[in-house]
Amino acid sequence: MRILRGSALFAAAMFLQWWWNTHLAYWGAAPQFLLALTVLVAARRGPLAAILIGWAWGLYADVLRADLFGANALLYALAGYAAGMVRRQVDLRAIGPLATAVFLLSWAYALSLGVLGMIFSKGFVWIGWPSLLAGPIMNALAAAAASLIWEAGARG
Repeated sequence: MRILRGSALFAAAMFLQWWWNTHLAYWGAAPQFLLALTVLVAARRGPLAAILIGWAWGLYADVLRADLFGANALLYALAGYAAGMVRRQVDLRAIGPLATAVFLLSWAYALSLGVLGMIFSKGFVWIGWPSLLAGPIMNALAAAAASLIWEAGARG
């Protein structure tokens, strides 16, 4: 049953990411549900599970946006590892620290994507001001909402 629930979460997150980016992105700004959920998985299941699911979700995100293929897989896996390590010192099960971690990792993601672009592409990969300013806030809110849903599912 746990594998079935995990597979459903995996597929639903990918669909939600595609649908939101396609239909509800405003000025190119949309939450990165897959990044936020990778940090949530790290908070609940640890770094190894987060690295694996972050890598898989990152490959999916790379297919959606193929300008720097492999960058999302690498950065989501690193975000999962970082959050999994931080959970040893900070209680990421609480919504406040989780949202803060997602907010900070979203900024780190944006800057790291740009640096990877400088290394492997022609220049800094810029996600744009709307995404840089609104994205981390939307990601933190998405992580908080997903955490509440996760807890409700664990109780029921």
